[in-house]
This record gives sequence, structure tokens and C-alpha cells, in this order.
Amino acid sequence: MLQQFLLHLPDGTQYGPIDRATLEAWNRDGRLPEDTLVWPEGAPDWMSLAQALEGVAKAAASAEAPAAKAAPVAASKPAPTPKPAAAVPKPAAAPAPKPQPAAAPAARPTAPAAPQHDDPQTRPSMRMPAFDGKAPSAEPPQRGASAASAFLANRRRLLLAGGGLALVALLVAGMFAVLRPFLAHRRAIAEVRRYALADRRVVDPATGLAVELPAGWLALRNENPYVVRPGARLALAQPAAGVFGAVSVAVRPAMMDDLDAHLSEVLQQRLSRQPSQKEGATSDVQLGRGRGRMVRTTWEDDLVPMQGATVAWADGYNLFSLEAWAGEATGDRFLAELEALGRGTTPSGAVATRVEEAVERLAVDVPELSRDALRLLVAERMSEERGLEDVPSAALRAVSKGLDALGTAEANEMRAIYQLIWAPVPEEERERLAGLLNEVKAGRKIAGADAQALRDAVRAGVHALPEAERARLQELSGRAVRKSLLLP
Repeated sequence: MLQQFLLHLPDGTQYGPIDRATLEAWNRDGRLPEDTLVWPEGAPDWMSLAQALEGVAKAAASAEAPAAKAAPVAASKPAPTPKPAAAVPKPAAAPAPKPQPAAAPAARPTAPAAPQHDDPQTRPSMRMPAFDGKAPSAEPPQRGASAASAFLANRRRLLLAGGGLALVALLVAGMFAVLRPFLAHRRAIAEVRRYALADRRVVDPATGLAVELPAGWLALRNENPYVVRPGARLALAQPAAGVFGAVSVAVRPAMMDDLDAHLSEVLQQRLSRQPSQKEGATSDVQLGRGRGRMVRTTWEDDLVPMQGATVAWADGYNLFSLEAWAGEATGDRFLAELEALGRGTTPSGAVATRVEEAVERLAVDVPELSRDALRLLVAERMSEERGLEDVPSAALRAVSKGLDALGTAEANEMRAIYQLIWAPVPEEERERLAGLLNEVKAGRKIAGADAQALRDAVRAGVHALPEAERARLQELSGRAVRKSLLLP
């Protein structure tokens, strides 16, 4: 009986059993790679193709020797070796396939040295084959089949590696896209902080304004590029929310009791800088000490929708305005941050205290004016750093000047009340005092004794008026004083 062989190609394909002639023919045709493993029938283990062909040659030489020297080949199966994790599946035996026509030998590629199968460490990790005579499921190997299989295997590995790299690159790009806005936001905050003052409490000595900065808010140095408002007393920023602000001060005695009028004036002045500005609702707002008035605004800055608010409050004749702005995308957080800043803003009230003290002293000498009208008159003179000695005369002059600005009915009503004031004065003295009053109205200075006599007569006449007429006189005189301050 002819010896049979099983073949295991490098790509994992198994063939056999085949006889010796077929093995030699396939080898001559170049159909078998050098690293093909062969299991001769009766052998203890797999061996390299070279070892198997060498054994075939020896067997052929022994067949020609005397029969006495021939040794029978044991047909028993070798003992099974331990099954490793990556074992080659058990090949199915089958009748030898039909040999293919012989082809011209092809140049064999250089292959690594065959493993030493006698060493358990280098022995192929394959299951022991069985020579059961069943037909194989594969055709005889063709020349170049192993090279094509290796090429396809390498190509598959390269594609898998490339796909893995592409997936990693995609993940990195996705993470960068997600983190990019966050990183840009952190850089923007760091840039604003470069111009921040270290103190959390900021005081403007000239106006007495003090601000306790809430969490997240910063006071900026004058040279900062983010808040550019000429004449601003404070520059502020909340970089995490993208909110910026500035505090300005104006001396407006005529508007210290009319914050809405002051806000309208501020917005009107701002139109040249923000021509697309639209005025919104006006409301009260709580400050750290006292209350103020706030107006909301919207506009576009280089096609970017913006939102803003201006808060106004007074300390005597000093009118403060806090202008704040942010992108419309900031949403409701803008208003929350502005309210927090307002609660930390505390005007000293020093100017208002000085005005109130002066009003309290002068109220007895100038009873024809209400407290509000007298406060306005005092603040106007104090804002110009003028003395208060001639305030009684200034009151008479302001009322006379503003009388012409009142309506006809109101002007006639005030003249009737003043007739009641002058009625108790003797006619000769009344004529003298009327001449002095005309001098005062014209802005000419009169002697101190004459001024005191004029003031005593007016004070006595006002106190003699019934309560209703005195209240009406104070109301009309106050309106006349306010109008006189607005006149050139």
C-alpha cells in the first residue's frame, strides 16, 4: 500500500490524503509554498515540506534495496498532542484528487526556515489528522494561491487598521468640536481677567460711589479694551456671562427728582453710537441703598443682536447711570447678573444729606416753596458751588421768572394768592416793597436791610394764608421754579 500525505498550507487550507507521486508533482509545479506543513501517514507530527520530500526520496531508495532491508511502516495513529487555543481544525480525509497538468516551474519565494517540529515550543499548533479515506473538500492547490491569500489577508489587515485609525481620528475631531467652544470661552475669560483690579470693593472717592462686586463680576482698569465709555467712573465685566457695564455720573439738579427724564436724555445721547437702538419697558430696580429706575434696550452691533439696560439713581444733584450690555443669546441671565450688581451698588448719599440739611434750614425763611421746589433750588446752587445766602431772594426771582411759563389760569391764580399775601402790609410800605421786588426780579442786588424787609413781609403773609391757599401756592411756586431752571 502506498504511503499517504496530508498538507497544511500557510493560509490554513488542508489537502489530502495524497500519494507520494502527487506530492512530488505538486512540488515540481510550484503549487506548494516552502512553508507548507506535511504529515506523512504514520509520522508522529507535522513536518516541513523539505523534510517530507527528503523522507520521500529515502523511501524510494529503500524500495529498490533488497526486501530484507525494508522496514514496514507503522499504520497506527500518533498520540494526540495537547490542543492549543488556536488549533487548526481537523482535516477531513478523502480520495486523492485528479492531478493537474504539469506547468512550468515558477520561481519559489524565499521563505523562512522551517520550524523544528521536534521541539514542543516550535511544533505547529494543529490537531492530529486522521487518515480515514474520506474525500477532501478542496481542489489541489494552484500556483500563486498562497500568495493571493496572503495578499488578501494583508489587505484585510490594512483595511482594518485604516478603519481603526479613521475612527480614532473621527473621535478626536468630534471631541475637539465639542470642546472648542468651551476652550474659546475659557480663553475669552482669561483675556478679560488680564485687565481686572484685585479689589472686590470699588470706591469712587469723587462721587462717594461704592460697589461690592458680586460673584463673577470684575472691575476693569481704565486701559481695558472691552468697556470704552469716555467719562465713565467705573468699568465692569462679568466675563463668564459675557456681560459688560460702565457707571457714569452727571450733574442734573433739574432732573434729580425725575429719573425717567434723565434716562430719556441718556438714551437720546446714545443714539449716535447705537442708531438701531430701540427703547423697551421702564421699571423700578432695587439698589444696595435706595431704589433706581431701569429702562431696557435692544440694538444690533455688526448684525449681532444685543440687549442692554440702563439703571439711573440720584445722590442729591449727582445722577448716576449704570449702562450694561450683552449678546441677546445671554438670555435671562443678563438681567439676573445686572440685578445682582445693582444690589451691591451703594451710593454714599453724602450730597443728598448736604442738600437736605440746607433745605431744613431755609424752609422757615422760604415758606412759599414746597420742600421739593426748595430742594431743587438749593441743589442747583450747590452744584455750581455757589453760596446759599441769597436763596430767599433767588426763590422770589425764580417764581417770578417761571410765572410767565405757567398757563394763563394758573398764573392768574398765583397773582390772586399773592394779593392775599400783601394785603396786611400798609399801602406805603407795600409800594416800597413792590419796587424792591421788581429790582430782585430784574436780577439787581438790593441792600441787606431791604432784602430782609421784603423777606419778612412775604414770610408773614404766607403764614397768614389759610392752609388750602398755602398748599396751592407751594404747588404753583414749585412748578414755576422748575420751569425757571429750564429756561435760558
